[in-house]
Amino acid sequence: VFGEKQHHELCPGGAKRSLSQANKHEFVRLYTDWVLNVSVEHQFAAFKYGFMTVMAQSATLRMIDVSEMRALICGLEDLDLNQLREVARYEGGYNANSPVIKWFWEVALNFSDNEKRAFLQFTTGTRRAPVGGLRTMKFIIAKQGADSERLPTSHTCFNALMIPEYSSKEKLEQLLKKAIQYSEGFGML
Repeated sequence: VFGEKQHHELCPGGAKRSLSQANKHEFVRLYTDWVLNVSVEHQFAAFKYGFMTVMAQSATLRMIDVSEMRALICGLEDLDLNQLREVARYEGGYNANSPVIKWFWEVALNFSDNEKRAFLQFTTGTRRAPVGGLRTMKFIIAKQGADSERLPTSHTCFNALMIPEYSSKEKLEQLLKKAIQYSEGFGML
């Protein structure tokens, strides 16, 4: 913690035990429990207290099941980019009939599931859709100058994608995918 190593015994006498093939599964089970439960027990207790203070009297909490609660907190995994296309706004000289916009949607609608999640992370800061799907979001695509070798950029606070006016669909696809790839790992993921 804060640059200092800390040692925690995962079981009584654990510091004196050697890791072996015979006990490796026990170690993984104990270590996983420590990381996901024991080490954050205090913080989770505070979260639970706050959550229950707000939600305990709520009829909503009693009416939803675990999968619905997960969707509310984590969002939806299904990413239908056609929904995003329906709500997209175009700025800076682009419109739905601009060649770059047509190329963009041809490229984006052919993304794999992993590419869709990475694209959404790049443009919105999250890899999941909100409850109600992508059609509930605002999404902007704006012109970022003339054709160049510049990568597209995004402003996640505004769900905005900035794309130069590329000269070809192939160039747009190559540079968009590169921008998405290079953005991975930025911040606290």
